[in-house]
Amino acid sequence: RIGPYSIKNRLVIAPMAGITDRPFPKLCRQFGAGYAISEMVASKPELWQTPKSMRRMNHDGEDAPVSVQIAGNDPQVMADAARFNVSHGAQIIDINMGCPKKKVCKADAGSALLRDEALVARILEAVVNAVDVPVTLKTRTGWSTESRNAVRIAQIAESAGIQALTMHGRTRACGFDDGTIDYDSIKAVKAAVNIPVIANGDIDSPAKARAVLEYTGADAVMIGRAAQGR
Repeated sequence: RIGPYSIKNRLVIAPMAGITDRPFPKLCRQFGAGYAISEMVASKPELWQTPKSMRRMNHDGEDAPVSVQIAGNDPQVMADAARFNVSHGAQIIDINMGCPKKKVCKADAGSALLRDEALVARILEAVVNAVDVPVTLKTRTGWSTESRNAVRIAQIAESAGIQALTMHGRTRACGFDDGTIDYDSIKAVKAAVNIPVIANGDIDSPAKARAVLEYTGADAVMIGRAAQGR
């Protein structure tokens, strides 16, 4: 469950920029996905009227619950973005603290936020307090292998009122496909919090999904690029 919503199974489609537009999650749901999150929407108001953002904010025909991911680094701007997206049909707000792309991290957003735990707390609290819908978080194990803080971030998230947490088992330094997935950190996060934890990273087969669920104790698995490829 995420807030009042009961997800029909333990398979989640990851938010992927340029990929998880409206048709893609619809196809994934037809093939069994229980839940999907939109591609990232910028939090800055000046970007909301661009054709790309307006397409992303159109949720006509989407299956409930409609989950919209927002990204940014300013607590008030993020709170305003959450309210705006809820007014345009979002039923769940997901916060991006996992994107490793340079242009996102240069703006001190995405996984760059993991370097500042106090700011993480302020952003999460601001967004949770701004809306009456569940707020979730997608994050990574840390900024680098030398600064893994997954458990601490998860505890901050739970304290702030985050209602579900997705953990990608790589640091920001590992990017999308460098390094072995750190399922031990996901397991530790699951043991440290009482909110649902979704495991993400290199899950590309039914056998792998089952193995990750059993090893980490996670409540669900999130599938990203493997779903696009197959």
